[in-house]
Amino acid sequence: MTMPNKIQEQAKDLLEKVVSSVHELVDDITALEVNTMVVDQITGAKFNAWQAYEEIYSINDKDYFDVKGIPNPDDLPEPEKTQAQELRKRYTSLFSQLEREYFYILLEQSNETSEPDSRIIHYQERLKYQVEHKANIVPTDEIYIKLAQPILPAPTPVAAREENSIKSLQQRWKEIEELLNNDKFIRTLRKMSELKAALNSGNITSVDIDIIYAQTVMQLDGDIISRYHKNLFQLPEVDRDLILKIHHEGVVAGEKQWRGTLNFLIGIVQNIAKLSRQ
Repeated sequence: MTMPNKIQEQAKDLLEKVVSSVHELVDDITALEVNTMVVDQITGAKFNAWQAYEEIYSINDKDYFDVKGIPNPDDLPEPEKTQAQELRKRYTSLFSQLEREYFYILLEQSNETSEPDSRIIHYQERLKYQVEHKANIVPTDEIYIKLAQPILPAPTPVAAREENSIKSLQQRWKEIEELLNNDKFIRTLRKMSELKAALNSGNITSVDIDIIYAQTVMQLDGDIISRYHKNLFQLPEVDRDLILKIHHEGVVAGEKQWRGTLNFLIGIVQNIAKLSRQ
Protein backbone atom coordinates (compact mmCIF):
# COMPACT_ATOMS: atom_id res chain seq x y z
CA MET A 1 0.00 0.00 0.00
CA THR A 2 1.44 3.38 -1.02
CA MET A 3 1.78 6.16 1.52
CA PRO A 4 -1.11 8.31 0.11
CA ASN A 5 -3.44 5.29 0.10
CA LYS A 6 -2.41 4.43 3.64
CA ILE A 7 -3.18 7.97 4.77
CA GLN A 8 -6.58 7.77 3.06
CA GLU A 9 -7.41 4.50 4.80
CA GLN A 10 -6.36 5.90 8.16
CA ALA A 11 -8.40 9.03 7.53
CA LYS A 12 -11.49 6.99 6.61
CA ASP A 13 -11.09 4.87 9.71
CA LEU A 14 -10.69 7.98 11.84
CA LEU A 15 -13.70 9.56 10.15
CA GLU A 16 -15.88 6.57 11.00
CA LYS A 17 -14.81 6.74 14.64
CA VAL A 18 -15.36 10.50 14.83
CA VAL A 19 -18.78 10.25 13.16
CA SER A 20 -19.75 7.60 15.69
CA SER A 21 -18.59 9.82 18.55
CA VAL A 22 -20.28 12.87 17.06
CA HIS A 23 -23.53 10.93 16.78
CA GLU A 24 -23.46 10.38 20.53
CA LEU A 25 -22.57 14.02 21.17
CA VAL A 26 -25.33 15.29 18.90
CA ASP A 27 -27.85 13.40 21.02
CA ASP A 28 -26.72 15.62 23.88
CA ILE A 29 -26.71 18.94 22.03
CA THR A 30 -29.68 18.81 19.67
CA ALA A 31 -31.42 21.18 22.06
CA LEU A 32 -30.39 23.89 24.48
CA GLU A 33 -32.39 24.23 27.68
CA VAL A 34 -31.93 27.11 30.10
CA ASN A 35 -33.80 27.13 33.42
CA THR A 36 -33.72 29.98 35.92
CA MET A 37 -34.53 29.41 39.58
CA VAL A 38 -34.03 31.27 42.84
CA VAL A 39 -32.83 28.91 45.58
CA ASP A 40 -31.67 29.18 49.18
CA GLN A 41 -28.32 27.53 48.61
CA ILE A 42 -26.17 26.08 45.84
CA THR A 43 -23.94 23.06 46.24
CA GLY A 44 -20.60 22.95 44.49
CA ALA A 45 -20.49 19.15 44.47
CA LYS A 46 -19.52 17.62 41.15
CA PHE A 47 -21.57 14.94 39.46
CA ASN A 48 -20.64 11.43 40.55
CA ALA A 49 -22.55 8.82 38.56
CA TRP A 50 -22.44 6.04 41.14
CA GLN A 51 -23.39 8.34 44.01
CA ALA A 52 -26.19 9.88 41.96
CA TYR A 53 -27.52 6.41 41.13
CA GLU A 54 -27.54 5.41 44.80
CA GLU A 55 -29.31 8.62 45.79
CA ILE A 56 -32.00 8.34 43.12
CA TYR A 57 -32.50 4.63 43.83
CA SER A 58 -32.93 5.29 47.56
CA ILE A 59 -36.04 7.37 46.82
CA ASN A 60 -37.83 4.08 46.25
CA ASP A 61 -37.14 2.95 49.84
CA LYS A 62 -40.35 2.87 51.86
CA ASP A 63 -38.74 4.83 54.71
CA TYR A 64 -37.03 7.41 52.50
CA PHE A 65 -39.30 10.35 53.29
CA ASP A 66 -39.33 9.67 57.04
CA VAL A 67 -35.55 9.30 57.20
CA LYS A 68 -35.02 12.53 55.26
CA GLY A 69 -37.60 14.39 57.32
CA ILE A 70 -39.70 15.25 54.28
CA PRO A 71 -43.18 16.32 55.51
CA ASN A 72 -45.95 13.72 55.63
CA PRO A 73 -49.11 15.03 53.93
CA ASP A 74 -51.31 13.16 56.43
CA ASP A 75 -49.92 15.30 59.25
CA LEU A 76 -50.68 18.63 57.61
CA PRO A 77 -53.77 20.77 57.01
CA GLU A 78 -54.58 22.35 53.66
CA PRO A 79 -52.99 23.91 51.67
CA GLU A 80 -49.74 22.49 53.10
CA LYS A 81 -51.10 18.97 52.64
CA THR A 82 -51.48 19.41 48.88
CA GLN A 83 -48.02 20.99 48.67
CA ALA A 84 -46.49 18.07 50.56
CA GLN A 85 -48.22 15.60 48.23
CA GLU A 86 -46.83 17.44 45.20
CA LEU A 87 -43.37 17.48 46.74
CA ARG A 88 -43.41 13.71 47.25
CA LYS A 89 -44.64 13.18 43.71
CA ARG A 90 -41.68 15.14 42.40
CA TYR A 91 -39.26 12.98 44.35
CA THR A 92 -40.84 9.68 43.28
CA SER A 93 -41.01 10.84 39.66
CA LEU A 94 -37.20 11.05 39.63
CA PHE A 95 -36.94 7.34 40.37
CA SER A 96 -39.76 6.52 37.93
CA GLN A 97 -38.09 8.39 35.07
CA LEU A 98 -34.76 6.68 35.71
CA GLU A 99 -36.43 3.27 35.81
CA ARG A 100 -38.31 4.07 32.59
CA GLU A 101 -35.02 4.86 30.85
CA TYR A 102 -33.69 1.49 32.01
CA PHE A 103 -36.82 -0.17 30.62
CA TYR A 104 -36.17 1.44 27.21
CA ILE A 105 -32.59 0.19 27.29
CA LEU A 106 -33.81 -3.33 28.03
CA LEU A 107 -36.24 -3.08 25.12
CA GLU A 108 -33.41 -2.15 22.77
CA GLN A 109 -31.30 -5.03 24.02
CA SER A 110 -34.20 -7.47 23.71
CA ASN A 111 -34.19 -6.97 19.94
CA GLU A 112 -30.86 -8.75 19.86
CA THR A 113 -32.11 -11.87 21.66
CA SER A 114 -34.97 -14.29 21.14
CA GLU A 115 -35.65 -14.86 24.84
CA PRO A 116 -38.08 -12.42 26.53
CA ASP A 117 -36.54 -10.43 29.38
CA SER A 118 -38.34 -11.05 32.68
CA ARG A 119 -37.69 -7.44 33.74
CA ILE A 120 -39.53 -6.12 30.70
CA ILE A 121 -42.49 -8.38 31.43
CA HIS A 122 -42.44 -7.34 35.09
CA TYR A 123 -42.45 -3.64 34.22
CA GLN A 124 -45.24 -4.03 31.67
CA GLU A 125 -47.37 -6.00 34.13
CA ARG A 126 -46.92 -3.25 36.70
CA LEU A 127 -48.03 -0.61 34.21
CA LYS A 128 -51.06 -2.71 33.32
CA TYR A 129 -51.94 -3.14 36.99
CA GLN A 130 -51.65 0.61 37.61
CA VAL A 131 -53.89 1.42 34.65
CA GLU A 132 -56.52 -1.11 35.68
CA HIS A 133 -56.62 -0.07 39.34
CA LYS A 134 -55.69 3.62 39.06
CA ALA A 135 -56.73 5.32 42.32
CA ASN A 136 -57.83 2.03 43.88
CA ILE A 137 -54.33 0.64 44.39
CA VAL A 138 -53.94 -0.95 47.82
CA PRO A 139 -50.29 -0.72 48.99
CA THR A 140 -50.70 -3.90 51.07
CA ASP A 141 -52.00 -5.96 48.14
CA GLU A 142 -49.58 -8.87 47.66
CA ILE A 143 -49.80 -8.62 43.88
CA TYR A 144 -48.98 -4.91 43.98
CA ILE A 145 -46.12 -5.45 46.44
CA LYS A 146 -44.57 -7.95 44.05
CA LEU A 147 -45.08 -5.77 40.98
CA ALA A 148 -43.82 -2.66 42.77
CA GLN A 149 -40.36 -4.16 43.15
CA PRO A 150 -38.08 -2.08 40.89
CA ILE A 151 -36.43 -3.56 37.83
CA LEU A 152 -33.40 -1.33 38.35
CA PRO A 153 -30.51 -3.26 39.93
CA ALA A 154 -30.20 -2.36 43.61
CA PRO A 155 -26.81 -0.86 44.57
CA THR A 156 -27.05 -2.17 48.15
CA PRO A 157 -28.55 -5.21 49.91
CA VAL A 158 -32.34 -5.11 49.89
CA ALA A 159 -34.37 -6.20 52.90
CA ALA A 160 -36.73 -9.15 52.46
CA ARG A 161 -35.09 -10.10 49.17
CA GLU A 162 -33.31 -13.33 48.33
CA GLU A 163 -30.72 -11.70 46.11
CA ASN A 164 -28.44 -10.53 48.90
CA SER A 165 -25.58 -12.99 48.51
CA ILE A 166 -22.12 -11.68 47.69
CA LYS A 167 -22.39 -13.19 44.22
CA SER A 168 -25.73 -11.53 43.62
CA LEU A 169 -24.47 -8.17 44.85
CA GLN A 170 -21.43 -8.39 42.60
CA GLN A 171 -23.67 -9.23 39.65
CA ARG A 172 -25.85 -6.20 40.35
CA TRP A 173 -22.81 -3.96 40.71
CA LYS A 174 -21.60 -5.20 37.34
CA GLU A 175 -25.00 -4.37 35.81
CA ILE A 176 -24.87 -0.90 37.34
CA GLU A 177 -21.36 -0.33 35.98
CA GLU A 178 -22.62 -1.23 32.51
CA LEU A 179 -25.53 1.16 32.95
CA LEU A 180 -23.22 3.97 34.00
CA ASN A 181 -21.30 3.43 30.75
CA ASN A 182 -24.49 3.81 28.72
CA ASP A 183 -24.68 7.33 27.28
CA LYS A 184 -28.48 7.47 27.19
CA PHE A 185 -28.82 6.28 30.77
CA ILE A 186 -26.14 8.61 32.09
CA ARG A 187 -27.85 11.60 30.46
CA THR A 188 -31.09 10.75 32.23
CA LEU A 189 -29.27 10.09 35.50
CA ARG A 190 -27.50 13.45 35.32
CA LYS A 191 -30.81 15.21 34.63
CA MET A 192 -32.54 13.46 37.54
CA SER A 193 -29.60 14.30 39.80
CA GLU A 194 -29.89 17.98 38.86
CA LEU A 195 -33.63 17.99 39.55
CA LYS A 196 -33.07 16.28 42.90
CA ALA A 197 -30.45 18.87 43.81
CA ALA A 198 -33.04 21.56 43.08
CA LEU A 199 -35.55 19.84 45.37
CA ASN A 200 -32.92 19.63 48.11
CA SER A 201 -31.65 23.19 47.67
CA GLY A 202 -33.90 24.67 50.33
CA ASN A 203 -35.18 23.42 53.66
CA ILE A 204 -35.88 19.75 52.98
CA THR A 205 -38.36 19.62 55.87
CA SER A 206 -40.45 22.38 54.28
CA VAL A 207 -43.33 21.83 51.86
CA ASP A 208 -42.18 24.78 49.76
CA ILE A 209 -40.95 23.86 46.29
CA ASP A 210 -38.35 25.89 44.42
CA ILE A 211 -39.89 27.38 41.31
CA ILE A 212 -38.42 27.41 37.82
CA TYR A 213 -39.40 30.98 37.00
CA ALA A 214 -38.23 30.93 33.39
CA GLN A 215 -37.36 28.23 30.89
CA THR A 216 -36.15 28.53 27.31
CA VAL A 217 -35.61 25.59 24.97
CA MET A 218 -33.91 25.97 21.59
CA GLN A 219 -34.16 23.13 19.08
CA LEU A 220 -31.66 22.40 16.36
CA ASP A 221 -34.36 23.01 13.72
CA GLY A 222 -34.76 26.60 14.92
CA ASP A 223 -37.78 26.26 17.21
CA ILE A 224 -37.53 28.37 20.37
CA ILE A 225 -39.92 27.82 23.26
CA SER A 226 -39.98 30.08 26.32
CA ARG A 227 -42.07 29.41 29.40
CA TYR A 228 -42.59 31.66 32.42
CA HIS A 229 -44.12 30.63 35.72
CA LYS A 230 -47.20 32.66 36.61
CA ASN A 231 -45.67 33.47 40.01
CA LEU A 232 -42.96 35.43 38.22
CA PHE A 233 -45.48 38.11 37.34
CA GLN A 234 -46.65 38.35 40.94
CA LEU A 235 -43.21 39.43 42.14
CA PRO A 236 -42.25 43.07 42.65
CA GLU A 237 -41.26 44.68 39.36
CA VAL A 238 -37.62 45.02 40.38
CA ASP A 239 -37.31 41.31 41.26
CA ARG A 240 -39.19 40.22 38.15
CA ASP A 241 -37.03 42.32 35.83
CA LEU A 242 -33.84 41.07 37.49
CA ILE A 243 -34.85 37.42 37.04
CA LEU A 244 -35.79 38.03 33.40
CA LYS A 245 -32.48 39.84 32.80
CA ILE A 246 -30.48 36.99 34.35
CA HIS A 247 -32.44 34.44 32.33
CA HIS A 248 -31.89 36.35 29.08
CA GLU A 249 -28.15 36.57 29.73
CA GLY A 250 -28.07 32.85 30.46
CA VAL A 251 -29.86 32.09 27.19
CA VAL A 252 -27.47 34.30 25.18
CA ALA A 253 -24.39 32.74 26.79
CA GLY A 254 -25.78 29.22 26.43
CA GLU A 255 -26.67 29.72 22.77
CA LYS A 256 -23.19 31.06 22.01
CA GLN A 257 -21.51 28.06 23.61
CA TRP A 258 -24.01 25.65 22.03
CA ARG A 259 -23.48 26.94 18.51
CA GLY A 260 -19.73 27.06 19.06
CA THR A 261 -19.74 23.37 19.99
CA LEU A 262 -21.82 22.49 16.93
CA ASN A 263 -19.51 24.42 14.60
CA PHE A 264 -16.47 22.78 16.18
CA LEU A 265 -17.87 19.29 15.59
CA ILE A 266 -18.90 20.11 12.03
CA GLY A 267 -15.43 21.49 11.35
CA ILE A 268 -13.77 18.29 12.57
CA VAL A 269 -15.92 16.11 10.33
CA GLN A 270 -15.39 18.35 7.30
CA ASN A 271 -11.61 18.41 7.72
CA ILE A 272 -11.36 14.64 8.09
CA ALA A 273 -13.67 14.17 5.10
CA LYS A 274 -11.36 16.34 3.00
CA LEU A 275 -8.35 14.35 4.16
CA SER A 276 -10.01 11.05 3.24
CA ARG A 277 -10.60 12.28 -0.33
CA GLN A 278 -7.02 13.34 -0.93
